[in-house]
Amino acid sequence: MKTEIDRLLVFDTNIFLTGIDFNVINGNIFTIPEVIDEIRVERYEEKNRNILNRITYAREKKNLIFKEPSEKYINNVRKRAKITNDLRVLSDVDIKLIALALELQSNTNKRVILYTNDYSMENLCSELNITYSPLKRRGIKKKILFELYCPFCNEVKNTDQEFCEKCGSKIKRRPKNLKYNSDK
Repeated sequence: MKTEIDRLLVFDTNIFLTGIDFNVINGNIFTIPEVIDEIRVERYEEKNRNILNRITYAREKKNLIFKEPSEKYINNVRKRAKITNDLRVLSDVDIKLIALALELQSNTNKRVILYTNDYSMENLCSELNITYSPLKRRGIKKKILFELYCPFCNEVKNTDQEFCEKCGSKIKRRPKNLKYNSDK
């Protein structure tokens, strides 16, 4: 029987920002150093002071571990995000967190859970068979493959460009395999 210590948790920035006291959690929590930069924003610094204090305390207790994923896993995540068309909406921090979870999952015999409230991260975790969990909200119900399209021309695009080469409209994404009728 696996216990809570047989698992490794990876926390996204938005999990820290919920204000939970993660210091009461048994086991190790992993994240990347850039998460601190997202929490330590000048306009929210006073509001996030308690969160930053909890992070400092957890690091001192060695319950919170900062780890950079290897380039191999980052590249793998980027490649798969391109397939699901989540790449354009994921930040570098998001990609690194998923890569970290993937690396931990590949290199340990412990259960790895990525905690995030980001639907695109959850979608990509589903594609990569990484266990994920939201906190204080519902997560995605199923994996979604997206397609890129021009909302003006109503054409599907296979491009990394941000704007349509025909009309100049901003390229958007939508779930694949849905019928869109421009006449309605």
